[in-house]
Amino acid sequence: MFCLNAFEALEPAARETLFRVAQPHLEHARITATELAFDTREQRKLLNAGMRFQEFVQRVAILQGQQHKKSVTDRVRHIIDIVDEAMREVEQAAREIPPPQEIDAAALDRLAAGDPVRGPVRAGVALATSLATAGSGTGDWIGKANRCLSLLDRATNPVVVGLIDQTLAELVRLKPAAATLIGPAENLTLVIRTCLAIAGDAEATSAMNNPPFIQALVVRQKGRGTPLTVAAAIEVLKGVLASPAAIAKRDPAQEIKTTRSLRDRITKLPRLVADRELQEILARRMSRLVAPELLEPLVAREIGAGRKAILLLGLHCEIGDEGARKHLVTHLDQLVDSREFKDEFFVPGMSHDEKRALVAQVGQSIANADLIDIKRQRYQAVVTTTFASLGETGDRRVSPRTIAGPEDRVQLGGVRVPLRNWSETGLMFGPYNGLIAPGQRMRATIMLRNAYISMGFEAEIEIVRQTDGLVGARYNCADPQARQRIKAHFRA
Repeated sequence: MFCLNAFEALEPAARETLFRVAQPHLEHARITATELAFDTREQRKLLNAGMRFQEFVQRVAILQGQQHKKSVTDRVRHIIDIVDEAMREVEQAAREIPPPQEIDAAALDRLAAGDPVRGPVRAGVALATSLATAGSGTGDWIGKANRCLSLLDRATNPVVVGLIDQTLAELVRLKPAAATLIGPAENLTLVIRTCLAIAGDAEATSAMNNPPFIQALVVRQKGRGTPLTVAAAIEVLKGVLASPAAIAKRDPAQEIKTTRSLRDRITKLPRLVADRELQEILARRMSRLVAPELLEPLVAREIGAGRKAILLLGLHCEIGDEGARKHLVTHLDQLVDSREFKDEFFVPGMSHDEKRALVAQVGQSIANADLIDIKRQRYQAVVTTTFASLGETGDRRVSPRTIAGPEDRVQLGGVRVPLRNWSETGLMFGPYNGLIAPGQRMRATIMLRNAYISMGFEAEIEIVRQTDGLVGARYNCADPQARQRIKAHFRA
């Protein structure tokens, strides 16, 4: 902000610059920029805080010097002169306002309207005085926020409404205030929801467990716009989405679900859709869904190669980043080229019609994806072959093999090995580095913990083959009850 006089130094644009330059000090002192600009006591505290005032002046001078090609030294002198003049204006206005207990919305309106030049300064000083006595005093974020909301209810002068709106915007962005009013920084889901509620998202607004401040603010927004507060909430939302932190910690499936939902909700809010920076940040977060720590557990959780293909193709449609798309195509190639792809395409228990519908869904996903022609043709050929195979086999009720879940294991001699797929008579597990040979027999424990079956049983296995660390084996379960459950699972 390039100010020519003291009154410009106290206008909204200058106060926003003050907020951004002095934010660490504001958070430490537990005050808003409105209070620092219009409260002589807070100004004196800053002047007495060592070199902090000079540091802030230097930062503003550097910004102005860069923008206007002026000498930083000259800008420092000019800024100090203007700040001194502004502080004198604030001190004079402090003598002309009512006592704190008499400051209400009507008093603020009268002060702002009383003089076109000095009126806004008097209203600002009165608001800062009122905030200093809100709740338990300095640092009471809830008290300050509630005071702003109560004044917003009855204020009519545009200058006063703008002052209150800007103060609310500061509260939303000050970290200790935001932690109290909209949610702690570590609770990303809550922070995102409250920011969306401020921005007008109906789903977020209707949440029953929103913080009281959000509920009260949303009620007031129905009758009066708060554009600066909305802009501040969007700024916080950008910061959350741009951070590397996952929204749904330790749950890849929930992370992708939440990110997709967030994208869909943002597209319904014109103010957010128009924000190019937010759209770019959201696109980068979508691209992160293909990171190995998210994508691999997500793919492993899907039962059946057909569903895995739909998941990968769906992400390919939703993500615009070329690098992420290439990574997805690599996964698709590995899936289609796997020796077990055809046998594992369907989910156990599917009827013939359900299998036919799955083939059609995979085909449609291939058609929708922005693939190069050679890839699309190759994948479509695989689907066509699978469909032809389905027609030959008819409605067989026994699924030859199904892919295992991420928690399924084979335990051999105290060593737990991931189970890759299994059927009513066979297993494939690995990687396994133990000494085994085809024809060898041994005892094993099979542990199944997936979305379709949860059980454990003892079995005698016979090694059939070992290739690239993966072991194929036949198994026989002696327990008749476990054997019956296995049969029911594959013939359901």
